[in-house]
Amino acid sequence: MGIYSIVLAVVLLLCMLSTFALVLFSRRGTNTLEILISVCIMLSNAGYFVLSCSRNIEEALLANSLAYVGGIFLPLLVVYILIDYSDSKVPVWFSVIILLINVMVFASTMITDRIPLFYAATDFVKGDPSYIIKTPGPVYYVRYIILAVELALVGFFTILTYLGKRSASFRIMMIYTGSMIGVILVYFAKHLFDLKYDFIPFVYLICSLVLDYVVTRSTIYNVNLSVQEKIDELSTYGYLVFDRKFRFVGSNAVSEKFFPEIKEARIDSKIIAKDYALKDLLKWIVKCATDASQVKDSKAKFQKAIVINDRNPSERRHLECELSFIHFGLDNHISGYLVEIIDDTEQHNMIESMSFKGESLKREAERQAKRAKSMQMSTILGMAAMIESRDNSTGGHINRTSACVALFVEHLRNLDDYNMSENYWDSVINAAPLHDLGKIAVDDAILRKPSGLTEEEYEKMKIHAAYGAQIMNKVLEDVDDKEFVKVAANVAHYHHEKYNGTGYPDRLRGENIPFEARIMALADVFDALASRRYYKEPMSYDEAFEIIRQELGHHFDPHLGRIFISLKPDIIKLYDSFENTDYAR
Repeated sequence: MGIYSIVLAVVLLLCMLSTFALVLFSRRGTNTLEILISVCIMLSNAGYFVLSCSRNIEEALLANSLAYVGGIFLPLLVVYILIDYSDSKVPVWFSVIILLINVMVFASTMITDRIPLFYAATDFVKGDPSYIIKTPGPVYYVRYIILAVELALVGFFTILTYLGKRSASFRIMMIYTGSMIGVILVYFAKHLFDLKYDFIPFVYLICSLVLDYVVTRSTIYNVNLSVQEKIDELSTYGYLVFDRKFRFVGSNAVSEKFFPEIKEARIDSKIIAKDYALKDLLKWIVKCATDASQVKDSKAKFQKAIVINDRNPSERRHLECELSFIHFGLDNHISGYLVEIIDDTEQHNMIESMSFKGESLKREAERQAKRAKSMQMSTILGMAAMIESRDNSTGGHINRTSACVALFVEHLRNLDDYNMSENYWDSVINAAPLHDLGKIAVDDAILRKPSGLTEEEYEKMKIHAAYGAQIMNKVLEDVDDKEFVKVAANVAHYHHEKYNGTGYPDRLRGENIPFEARIMALADVFDALASRRYYKEPMSYDEAFEIIRQELGHHFDPHLGRIFISLKPDIIKLYDSFENTDYAR
């Protein structure tokens, strides 16, 4: 093995380490396409290494095919990385065609010794390094055509992102684009100057290390992961999950703190408990599940109080456990059980130390109210996520309008014009993310239609207002805060009503439109005007506010509208803060 082959072996080893590092990062949100790029680079460098120390034409041709994994598939992967970053879409048929062509080109490199399509003729030269003298065949030139198409797509999506001011990081996109162009330039330089040594493996190594850097940076600043980790860190709730046969599925750190034996439990096996408290808990789970099965009540919830470390007063903990069922499939059958464990020691000790019953009941009520509020907010966020998953353009709209309503309401509550309770203002803010909840009743063909709606389709779209109110009343019927339920239902039902009575669904006029719906209408319409939609580009802020001004007394409450317009600088500042995020307009 010559010096050049040894160097390529070191390069290959470094690429393998880079790929393994990226796979480790994948547990924290790395894109699958990024992992595929790293794997392609590793395979290509393996091909270059084997080619450099090949002993015959058969080995050389096989290694050459392996080296072409990068040359053929890397540009395509970069194209789809940029499509993903720019939040764009390409037709399925186009993706299938370009992928099939690339696969056929790669297949032609593998059978070139039998069917001379990629190379018309080949000759092997053994040495340090060994190499192949190639005479291009017809498919060889097809590869150049595909490469030109892929380069054009890379340029198109990069420019589209820059001009469109979308939520992608333009700097990261330029790194991908520049890396691809760099590899292509090195490839053509070797052929142009007839260089003995191939420098593409070294460029691939640099690209692999740059990819690790980009992924590390994007992972560090992944907001969703960071928030979730912080929630897990601060959580005081324990969770245990079992399958329908009561085999252990998983737990969090808090539950393992309560029951240390869980750390030794084997996944997909029943827990054999020695600790009395854990043994009692497991028996209770089986009993409750059996009782619910007998009465065919799959929505029942069971509660149980458990004391752990009872023999040691300083470490004694009072736990409240709640068992609920996990459902799955179209028939909503029970697939497992979830046990939520809450440390209630402080409340329990407080109640025991109180000399009168009234104070203990007050503390218990506060705890229950706090938990109900937490469940209520979880419901709100969960339903908002449902809306976002249905409509590709709704996610940013929900976040922007919710932030706009919060800004507007915080200003209104400090004015003397409106005498509302603090709970009412909070309810309006919390209800804002759910104003389009009824869209889950609209057919996907209408909701995701990439062009204007027909009159018939528009009539079907309009049902989302009334349907949203129905869902709200049903989902939140057990929430104690009835004022919030009423506000949320009104926001969903009437935010498309107009002040002059020409809106929908009930053609309400003036003060008959609920106050909270009039607030929502201003934020909703402003965002529709100032944001990009699939059928239009965003208006300037000045144009959007001018339309709002012209519609005072027609579409909008004139007094509310003037207050909204007076907040123009603050609203523009708010919208500008969404730039370079997933919620940019």
